[in-house]
Amino acid sequence: MTDRGTELRIVSWNIHGAVRPDLDDLSTTLASFDADAIGLQEVRRHQARRLSINLGYHCVWVFKHNGYSRFLPRFAEGLAILSRWPMTHDGDTELGGPRSRSDFRRRVAAWATIEHPDGDFCFVDTHLASGNDAEERVRQASDVHRLLRDGLIQDCHHDDHEHDDRREPPTLVVGDLNDHREPDVVNALAGDLLRDAWVIAPGRSRSGLTNPASAPHQRLDHVLIPREWSVSRVEVPDPDDAWSRRSDHLPVIVTVQMRSK
Repeated sequence: MTDRGTELRIVSWNIHGAVRPDLDDLSTTLASFDADAIGLQEVRRHQARRLSINLGYHCVWVFKHNGYSRFLPRFAEGLAILSRWPMTHDGDTELGGPRSRSDFRRRVAAWATIEHPDGDFCFVDTHLASGNDAEERVRQASDVHRLLRDGLIQDCHHDDHEHDDRREPPTLVVGDLNDHREPDVVNALAGDLLRDAWVIAPGRSRSGLTNPASAPHQRLDHVLIPREWSVSRVEVPDPDDAWSRRSDHLPVIVTVQMRSK
């Protein structure tokens, strides 16, 4: 790894899988980002699998809820992590207390170790509570922070890679936090461990607003990076009819420099 760090492209996108987006179009769009790692929210298992195959990426999918029936597993909604590099699914957890697996209010976080040639890092994907319950979002964000602080997420997979020096790998968090104008949510999640890429980026496109895709007026989607990393640019596409057909959210594309502690 050079002194300037290794450049990574990270994406977070809520793809609203329940409306059955065109997966070939999504694949082409995701490929255009040239991302190293992608966190998707509101994605069904078969959609995640199809996207990963089309991209030639590795895939982890985690169940969030199924409001239809356990006899219709195809309609289950969850989170997906897609990676250009091999990865290991290290864990997932329910946030904010137990709920029925059929309840759309059930929220989860999932994490994986991504085995980048210049050093492993942990990638966390989550989707916090929607609606007016800001206190619930803060509780869920605090759950994720507690996992980070206590080392449960950072206790990621290690093997005999030559570059593994046994230090905890850096961890980043992406997701739909549903937190427009609620700074307490990001503060609770990040603490003194992470930084909001949008806030610290020297280069930005547009305003960072991601929802609704047709005329965005809310910044709900985030990439939070380790404090030792830096960010050079955060991009959010210009809204138009094509983006509205893909999802009700716009993606966030972040270029970071990965550095050791």
